[in-house]
Order: sequence, then C-alpha cells, then structure tokens
Amino acid sequence: MSQSIIPFIFMFVAMAVIAFSLMLYVYRKGKNSKGVYTAKALEFIAKKYPSIDTSNIKCVEFWSSMGIMGNADVALVAYNDDDMYMMSVIPRSIPGFYRIVPNEESEWDMFYYPMSSIEQAGFDEKQKNFIFTINGKSIKLKIRKMNGFQEDQQAELHDFFTTISQALQKNKALNV
Repeated sequence: MSQSIIPFIFMFVAMAVIAFSLMLYVYRKGKNSKGVYTAKALEFIAKKYPSIDTSNIKCVEFWSSMGIMGNADVALVAYNDDDMYMMSVIPRSIPGFYRIVPNEESEWDMFYYPMSSIEQAGFDEKQKNFIFTINGKSIKLKIRKMNGFQEDQQAELHDFFTTISQALQKNKALNV
C-alpha cells in the first residue's frame, strides 16, 4: 500500500467509530429520557402554527404514506378531545440540540380533522398499522413504539387510541 492511502483508511475507521458511538449515545439518551419529544413538538407547533391552542394538546408520532408516490413520512399527530392535527415533520435527534422541523420534501404539510368526523377506526391484522376513516377517506398510520428521539411512546400511543375510541363512542351516541 502506498503511504497516501493509509491516512484515508484511518480517517474512515475513525469516522465510523464516531458515527456508531453517536448512534449508540442517541439511542441510550432517548431510552432514558421522557417528554422531550412532546416538549419539542409543542414548541414546533407554537412556532409554525400559532393559531393552534397548545394548552391541552398531546403528541404522538407515526409513519404515514400520504404522498402521491407512497413515500413514508414522519407524521406528528397532535390531538385533544375535539381536534386532531397531522403534520409532516423531521425529528432532529442530536442530544443537546433536539428539535423538530417541517418536512419540506413532503407532498403534504398539515391536515386538520375534528374528532367528530371520525367514522371508523381500527388496526390491521398484524397490529402494525392504525387505520381510521374520516369523511369516507381511509388514513393508514404505521405504529412506532419509539419516536424520533428514541423515547418509548407506548403510554402516548395508548392515550391516543383511547381518545380515538372515546371520540367514536361519542360520535355513535350523537349519530354523527
């Protein structure tokens, strides 16, 4: 081997070790943290959509294929008992610099759905996707156990599904 290639090999190995270490650090940091994603999501919503009242909003993250080409986008779902907002976002999970930014490459930006417009909701046969129908249109969301900051979001998912179930019961009682 020539002397000129050895520094490049050394730099490549060093960068691979640093990248792997950073990925491991982000995973462990996210696994041990709780609520950072929701705080950054609410900060993002307040900045990008100031008309949304964030005082009683809860957030959960899914994968969504709402685009024309069927590409999967990260969907931030912000909801309360009356409203549901779906936004295409990109979570930036660098420890100390956590943030959520809009997905500029997505074919959709934000959708608003009143909870009273949900007609049906349920899971697919493998329980990996949550599908609900609003005004005759089916929306399929892939369930993620970890959000973009590697935080466990099982409690948030349970709360979201409970809220959807309560909205369906209320809609059936009102014959909406």
